[in-house]
Amino acid sequence: MNNLLDLQSLPQPPRMLAELADGITKPTADVEIAGICDDSRHVRAGEAYLCLPRALEHAGTYLAMAKKHGAAAAIIVGERVKDCPLPALYLKNMRQAGMLLRRWFGTETSRTRCIGITGTDGKTSVAWMLRQVLQQIEGKAWAIGTLGLVRDTDDIADLGMTTPSLLNMHRLFALAHHNRIPVLVTEVSSHGIEQERIAGLDFQAALWTSIGHDHLQYHGGFAAYAGIKESFVRNCAQQAGTVMANADHEEIKARAPASTRWYGHGLYRDDVTLGWEQELPGMMRIAAEGCEVLVEDIPLGEFHAENLAAVALVIISCFAVPVEKLPALLAGISAPPGRLQDLSIGRWRAFVDYAHTPEALERCLITARKLTRGRLLLVFGCGGERDREKRPQMGEIAARLADVVWITSDNPRSEPPELIASEIEHGMPKPYPAEVHLQLDREHAIAEAAAELQQGDTLIVAGKGHESYMEVGGRRTPWSDADLVSRYLHVKDEQGELRACA
Repeated sequence: MNNLLDLQSLPQPPRMLAELADGITKPTADVEIAGICDDSRHVRAGEAYLCLPRALEHAGTYLAMAKKHGAAAAIIVGERVKDCPLPALYLKNMRQAGMLLRRWFGTETSRTRCIGITGTDGKTSVAWMLRQVLQQIEGKAWAIGTLGLVRDTDDIADLGMTTPSLLNMHRLFALAHHNRIPVLVTEVSSHGIEQERIAGLDFQAALWTSIGHDHLQYHGGFAAYAGIKESFVRNCAQQAGTVMANADHEEIKARAPASTRWYGHGLYRDDVTLGWEQELPGMMRIAAEGCEVLVEDIPLGEFHAENLAAVALVIISCFAVPVEKLPALLAGISAPPGRLQDLSIGRWRAFVDYAHTPEALERCLITARKLTRGRLLLVFGCGGERDREKRPQMGEIAARLADVVWITSDNPRSEPPELIASEIEHGMPKPYPAEVHLQLDREHAIAEAAAELQQGDTLIVAGKGHESYMEVGGRRTPWSDADLVSRYLHVKDEQGELRACA
């Protein structure tokens, strides 16, 4: 992976602040700015410090730091700041900030189309797969999301969050514009919507993949969380964009606008635009526009078939692709790293999956069970300082659907791992329907589970997927579930070969 900071060299000519804000508002004094930065610690001489609403509580401190670093001006969104030490441009809201950034980066008349994908689960997989298909259709396509800025399968720049800051979103859009990328596929998180990190970007299409339990503590409950997702697709519809959504979620059906085009499980349902069924693992059928096709060589897992159905609906609805062309376009599409990622070695079958919500874990285990002749083994935990109510739910699902479970750590942050584990265990029926182990050292848990594998068993290591770190006590240390699973499977395979030779 590359780092985003190494990529974003988009030199802009200096601009006068009044010229930049013409028709929007007027600055307290007109000065030339050489750039825009939203972090007061990293402002360079001559740049304008962009102070967003979430920073206003400590605006005095941040503005003083920006001035110390040589800021030429401040662009402040929201309330006026008393005794501002810099020439200031005040903007009423994030929409105006987005307009200003489009003007700064020269993307007001960009031909790059934005497709936004929101949902509790499925965003990353759909974005990854859709990018691959659009590269075939359009020649080029990029994706922004949990994995980073994905320009190609082996060209990924880390972004640090699913939906980057307002400034970085516009910087990435400008990068795509200047590289003449026809389509930018963007994962849109609930945080990104609520904090208006996508303000000023025009989405020609929006896809709503799912609704479940995630970030509920932050948003204040499920209704508020679902309402945030709804606001994104409704805004797209109001701007004459195409809205597509998953008809298998009643909450989505109740909230999506009337113009929504639907995909859903079941080939001939009359309430969907596109119906799908999994034929066999690695195969699916799609029915749309009076035509039915068989798509082969797709990633394992029914949820990946569902994700591909979403991709199919996007390219039919937004790119005028005939249904007959779907088999050729979708065959051979890969799943993203950490999404039921197959790490099997020899006789030993194991997968790493990002499932970190109750809904995703349940779907992952149901899929794995269909692939398993023997026992289903699971290693998982829950993150600290996040959605405590989902911990017992995931414990219940784990004990019900797996045969052997290791409760372990998964980014405990500043919470005691023992507390998180106890809340997971609290949801498990008593007596346990599965064999349950407590091993808070995640590497030890993976090693124990790999050693326990027998021929015909399947091991699922869930929760972290592609993540490259473990966060404990505010510190992030390098981590890879995939590397650890591969290492211990190799050890097991070598030991098996040695026993066979003996």
